Amino acid sequence: MPPARDLNDVQRLTAEYQRLTRDAVTEPGRYADALLLLAAVHSSLRDGPAPAAIDDALAKIDGYMRKHERDDPPLPKDVVRYVRLAKTWLEDAKMGPSPELLPLRERIHHEIMHPLQRILLVQVEQMQTTALQLQAMMNGLNARVVSVNQAVASASPEKP
Repeated sequence: MPPARDLNDVQRLTAEYQRLTRDAVTEPGRYADALLLLAAVHSSLRDGPAPAAIDDALAKIDGYMRKHERDDPPLPKDVVRYVRLAKTWLEDAKMGPSPELLPLRERIHHEIMHPLQRILLVQVEQMQTTALQLQAMMNGLNARVVSVNQAVASASPEKP
């Protein structure tokens, strides 16, 4: 991409940058939504008898997947993989004898929720770095606005 020649180019490139980065900037929110879903699933496994708790957890997953089945862009592959993994474990637990919920909760917590948390923390660090870079650009632009305004003001005739 060639450098901007004037402020019109800067405005055009800024709008293009916003368009090109929109999906990437919203992606951490999609990971966060999945983590919140899995936290709710995890909490569901604390309530009541095991079969009812598993049914409630599966209903939450099914609702989440229905809500996002037509998303464009689709859910990130890691999100789909972790949500499906939790669903598989829940379905397997439902098929066997009366399941122990504590080991299932611990497995979901350590093997699904922790990796998602690590992914999100990396994304938070990336967003903070990007925000600092954009803030530096904005600070430079604001300094230029002030200096140009001062030049304009100093070129105005003094009041008689």
